[in-house]
Amino acid sequence: MKEKLNLLLKSLETRHSNPIDLSLNRVQEFKQKLTLNPNFKIITVAGTNGKGSVCFYINQILKHSNYKIGLYTSPHFFDFNERIIINSEKCSESEILQSMEYILGFDDSDSLTFFEITTLAAILIFDNHNIDIAILEVGLGGRLDAVNAFEPDISVITSIGLDHTEYLGDTLEKIAVEKSGVMRATKPCVIGDENCIDILKNQASEINSIPYFFNKDFDSNIIPFDKSQLTYVQQKNLSCAIFSLHQLGLTEFTSNLKEELLQQDFFGRFYRISTKPEVIIDVAHNLDSVKNLVHSLLKLGNKKTYFVFSALKDKDISSIIKLFEKFTYDSEWLVSELSSPRAQKLSFIEQHLEKNNYTFDSADSIKKAYELALNKALNDDRIVVFGSFCVISEIFEGNYAE
Repeated sequence: MKEKLNLLLKSLETRHSNPIDLSLNRVQEFKQKLTLNPNFKIITVAGTNGKGSVCFYINQILKHSNYKIGLYTSPHFFDFNERIIINSEKCSESEILQSMEYILGFDDSDSLTFFEITTLAAILIFDNHNIDIAILEVGLGGRLDAVNAFEPDISVITSIGLDHTEYLGDTLEKIAVEKSGVMRATKPCVIGDENCIDILKNQASEINSIPYFFNKDFDSNIIPFDKSQLTYVQQKNLSCAIFSLHQLGLTEFTSNLKEELLQQDFFGRFYRISTKPEVIIDVAHNLDSVKNLVHSLLKLGNKKTYFVFSALKDKDISSIIKLFEKFTYDSEWLVSELSSPRAQKLSFIEQHLEKNNYTFDSADSIKKAYELALNKALNDDRIVVFGSFCVISEIFEGNYAE
């Protein structure tokens, strides 16, 4: 069944002339065709960085309630069914396949994009399971994202940063407008971003949405336990999650939950998979997320560090690599080109490493680059894998262990 689903997914990736075609028209049309009018509560989470973490925090808190919870996130690391979760359990491949085939039966003209089909499938599955609350992570932007075709009871905007500028605009202000599209009239919108407060406030005022800003309307004191071991970004994301649930009247904390949230590590978010050598994997792939990565690494202290890196061609690789000028520890880069058709050329990455006088070595694949780092690293050294979801999925292929 998994193989059959993977074959279908592969065909869906190429069926639309433009894999990213931002519009709500097609999803709205298919909502009607499928008579898909879910009656569960919806929490929609948008943002340049942090939206996945906020979704997982909300899910972690709600899983201790008596509610049936659906979680829809993207992209996945290894298996597609990581994207569609009910009560912390991945949906079966057979159910996803059945839902997609049902949707495709209504799509005679092959009009839907990959993400539109997967979003419709997630909502259809949640509806079939009679869930109480859906947590929906926006794929790209907000205003025209397929997720935004479904009316949220509350929305969250975690952060505004420069990413996907060819689709969302080349300034923070333009991107803020796109992400503010998840706001709704008379509904609360919880905002973690601290860069575009005025423009988000204006957007909310225009449609009579009710904005709540981090460090203005609420702050990290909403976390009901000692938060000192959490980074600032973790505190902000958890605060947004808790405040959102307060607005819906859904938050109850148990002592077990406090422990779980403090110990919660999200795979791919500064996630340590080994200690000798220390191996940290992080999906940081844009300027703001890599800034956070560098900041966290500098706090860990001095170690010989091997950076295993690659990226997609729409990323600001020049600025990302330049951030590591602050990294004064002995370091070496192991780089390669990803297998994705959207991959940045290896020669381009090498050019910018040379420009910054970084020591580096290249490999035929990102997996071989990682293996090279493992061969070079001593037990007291550190390996940092970052640059893209694709980097992690291509290296580990579903297998990672200390």
